[in-house]
Amino acid sequence: MIMAVMRSLGGINKMNMPARYLLLLLYLLGQLAWPGPARGGELTLADVRQVFPTAQSISPLNGRAPAYMVRGAGGQLGYAFSTEAVAPISAYSGKPIDTVVGLGEDGLIRGVHILHHEEPILVIGISDRDLQAFIDQFEGKKSTDRIRVGARGREGYVGIDGITGATITTMVLTSSVNKSVTSVAQAYGIPRGAAPAMPGMETPAADGDATAEEPAWMLLWEERAFELIVVSLALLLLMFILFFQDWLVKRTVLFHRLRVGYLLFTVFFLGFYCAGQLSVINLLAFFHSLTSGFSWDTLLIEPVIFLLWAFVAVSILLWGRGVYCGWLCPFGAAQDLISKLAQRLGFEGYRLPQMVHERLWAIKYFILIALVGLSLDSMVNAARLAEVEPFKTTFVLRFMREPVFVAYAVAMLAVSAINSKFYCKYVCPLGAGLSFITRFRIFDWLRRRRECGKPCQACAHQCQIAAIKPTGEIIDNECHYCLECQVNYWDEQLCPPLVEKRKKRETRERKRQEVIASDT
Repeated sequence: MIMAVMRSLGGINKMNMPARYLLLLLYLLGQLAWPGPARGGELTLADVRQVFPTAQSISPLNGRAPAYMVRGAGGQLGYAFSTEAVAPISAYSGKPIDTVVGLGEDGLIRGVHILHHEEPILVIGISDRDLQAFIDQFEGKKSTDRIRVGARGREGYVGIDGITGATITTMVLTSSVNKSVTSVAQAYGIPRGAAPAMPGMETPAADGDATAEEPAWMLLWEERAFELIVVSLALLLLMFILFFQDWLVKRTVLFHRLRVGYLLFTVFFLGFYCAGQLSVINLLAFFHSLTSGFSWDTLLIEPVIFLLWAFVAVSILLWGRGVYCGWLCPFGAAQDLISKLAQRLGFEGYRLPQMVHERLWAIKYFILIALVGLSLDSMVNAARLAEVEPFKTTFVLRFMREPVFVAYAVAMLAVSAINSKFYCKYVCPLGAGLSFITRFRIFDWLRRRRECGKPCQACAHQCQIAAIKPTGEIIDNECHYCLECQVNYWDEQLCPPLVEKRKKRETRERKRQEVIASDT
């Protein structure tokens, strides 16, 4: 069976060994059963007491919206329901956040409590105190309020504060609470005395109704118009660089200044200002969302991240994964700049022996395998291993977290001073994941000469990723498309074939000048 699978995957014999085994493992893991279904919105008395502490009994209702009648010692307290049962919305992990909501008969929210989630950011990076402070903001809000993260002062909305670094999670949770509260309130005539919906008919949305609100992502796209315009212009510039690379690399000074400027933009604007750092968790969450209810709303809720992924989806098919890794990855750009600065300061750096270097490449593929396997069981478990990515520490939390995470992120940056882009070459699971699609790229614009590697090793010695074989071929899966080898390709002072042509031309010119001089 395994051999049949191997034969069915076209082109697999052309892959290197780590990639071959990883692709096979991904295929086999995909055949495994996904985790069993969730509780389906069923609540226990213990769950309900999280939002109605004095509850003594609950009874399920069979109306339009699944909910429970909650009673205490003095009679009816209100209604409790699960957002996963009433209004499930896939969050960052690709799965809904299940919360219990308490709604009083007066139409006021009594409380919200998270029952289950698989959100990576809520496991590592966000404190329980911050999460509880966010959830407490729902208490006392009306069933007719249009609650929105970051909408304070916006007409028609009741704004609440989000959690730094957890934009998607907080907005999805808020939207899910909004919709589920509205559905239950309309179904059972809350506040008490209001007319519930007629079976089979929709209740017209009132002015403050959450069912009439625009999608959460629209507000964010409006608020982040400046970021989107700047990033869009930067991506257009990068497209210009890629399409006119032969013209640019011949102008060495212009190209190097442009590249350093772009790397600075990537680190400080994309990274620190926009928190626009892609992650392997994005990939895992996307594929999980395909199996648990795909929703464009979830993808669109982080505008800059969506724009970057859209560009990566196109560029990776045209030129390979190197365009993102070499130009748009903030952590990769930071390493690149540190390496360039170290060279300016006189640090020669250290290159691992080729045999050791090629063996270490496999590390990032093994990390990716482990992440995929863990995510099949729980995205929470995958998130813990995904801390191998120092991205969240650096650009989302800006080094404001536990010392061990900060020390790791700083170490991965510092080591680039002596071994350029060490993390990218050997550790990054995102790069490993993107490398597979690189095999389907359309363009191959990185020029080589027959003398490359036979005997010339100029480009191979200069390549910061060591992605050029001793025989001269560029290893597309590892190349970061920095275009430095293309600068060398056109350099008459460095490229041996061009040096030879230049010398012959200079010799002819010198002889011609000598003849002219003798004639005069």
